[in-house]
Amino acid sequence: MLIKCDSLLYSVIREEHMIHNDFFLRYLEFDGEIPPSQLTFTCLSQGRPCRRVQYGPEEAAARLAYGQEELPRYRGSSLGRILGLNYRPGQAFLHEHFSFFASQAADALHVEARRGQEAAEVLISIVPYQSPNRWRFPLPGTVLVTDTYPSINSHRWCRNSEFAFDAGAFDETLERPVIGGTPVFAACGGVVEEVFDGLDDTGEDTDLDQVERQYGEHARIDGNHVLIRHSGGEHSLYAHLQRGSVCVAAGEAVPAGRQIGRVGSSGSSWVPHLHFHVMLDGIEGPGVPVRFENLKTILGEPCALEDTVNLVRAEE
Repeated sequence: MLIKCDSLLYSVIREEHMIHNDFFLRYLEFDGEIPPSQLTFTCLSQGRPCRRVQYGPEEAAARLAYGQEELPRYRGSSLGRILGLNYRPGQAFLHEHFSFFASQAADALHVEARRGQEAAEVLISIVPYQSPNRWRFPLPGTVLVTDTYPSINSHRWCRNSEFAFDAGAFDETLERPVIGGTPVFAACGGVVEEVFDGLDDTGEDTDLDQVERQYGEHARIDGNHVLIRHSGGEHSLYAHLQRGSVCVAAGEAVPAGRQIGRVGSSGSSWVPHLHFHVMLDGIEGPGVPVRFENLKTILGEPCALEDTVNLVRAEE
């Protein structure tokens, strides 16, 4: 039996009296027709176990069945973004989230799978990611930031957008968005690698399949967007921008704080908001976490977007 998976996972580490570890295993692929009947995950810190999770036959079978149901939903053209693969696994265990306190940061994940007398194991490196760049929040004023990395949703289980978030603003009823048209600024200096601007905001009559046929999958997902390349191989993506608002060009060097567009709701979006994430090595590279040095809660405290819902403001 062989196990295939990512060889490296990026983690977020926070100190709250003890060390809070947060990382996400996207998939384990198994060969053969007979699935494993037992899975054991052991988190290690300098070779010492700090957390162990074990699944027996019933739960292992249930999780593998979930994988069999989930994998066919992924478009073949999206597998690079979602899993970092150019093929669809035949049998896989998906979406294991590790979030726990320990005395030290986990630096490895040992996985052992058993079926009968047969066993296989793999050791995955865990790296607490630290960006080499300085980041400033891309929107002005007070906004509501949701779907952050603690939310186990389509952002987190998609490899390139693992640490993405959505930022919006609403009136007092929380029903009417009021952020449409708000300027969007480059969060870090870099060189514009890609721009797209040609879609109206998505509505009930929008045919996203037609959008993909005409403009490609990137436009269907992200709508009007800007992709900026930064030092250290990092790329930032600003998605769902307002039509006609993109004001930078591919190849242009932009400083942090330069306006690049305005908030809209184009592409796979149903309400005006900004989707933002950072990844390494291009649009299909792994997502990485960054911290915004000017982001505060409404109480004036530093905010690392570590909650599933965050009410924040960017200081000038």
